[in-house]
Amino acid sequence: MPTVRHAVRTLRRILSVLSPAEAIAYLKALLDGDAPTRLVAVATKELVEPLDPVLAVKTVRAGPVVRPGEMPAD
Repeated sequence: MPTVRHAVRTLRRILSVLSPAEAIAYLKALLDGDAPTRLVAVATKELVEPLDPVLAVKTVRAGPVVRPGEMPAD
């Protein structure tokens, strides 16, 4: 049991939004391979850095292919 206590303390240090009971439930569920969706969402929100919006931009439509030395068509 000392390992579980240490894991719960470490998890709560990182995810202070979890109550002790939630931290225990989350760790036990991770060990069983089936973590509750709500606790995964909380952990993900707190642990995963938001993506830089500039890096998240997607091209909606590809432009014409312009080879080196060619002028783009108007």
